[in-house]
Amino acid sequence: MKDFLIAALDVRQAEAEKIVRGLRRDVKIFKVGSRLFTEAGPASVGMVRRAGCRVFLDLKLHDIPATVAGACRNVVRLGVWGFTIHASGGFAMMKEAVLAVKDESRRLKIPRPLVFGVTVLTSFSKRDLKEAGCSRSVPGQVKHLARAAKAAGLDGVVASGHEIRPVRSACGKNFLIVVP
Repeated sequence: MKDFLIAALDVRQAEAEKIVRGLRRDVKIFKVGSRLFTEAGPASVGMVRRAGCRVFLDLKLHDIPATVAGACRNVVRLGVWGFTIHASGGFAMMKEAVLAVKDESRRLKIPRPLVFGVTVLTSFSKRDLKEAGCSRSVPGQVKHLARAAKAAGLDGVVASGHEIRPVRSACGKNFLIVVP
């Protein structure tokens, strides 16, 4: 089960290196998010991989479909285990991302990383959704975006522990859920 524990490296590079050295025997997947990635760039991914661990790159890519597809090709080249895109980017964006990942992985003859859709940020409330123009409840929006992510071919979603049941009922037991 420890392979499924993902330790977050939401710290600066020097601290991240200490965490990886200290946990690498017990934790096999480390999350590199925007804070670490914008400080250290692809070297942050390399540092985790050199320690013999896998990388969950949590950059929450969100842009027009062609731009996200290009970014996904670059992510594949980093050799990560999995990464995130925003499910709110829409079906076309998610579909293009999946196609780009499959194509680039095949072209490079490397394992395909898992693609996860970020549904609703855990900091969002119903009020935040309403201000963003969404009339659904948080669980309702999570379920809606999870269905779209599955239809687009994503491997799973990122959702809070409160949304596991709605996502399972909408997408089935084989659809992966990463809980922050």
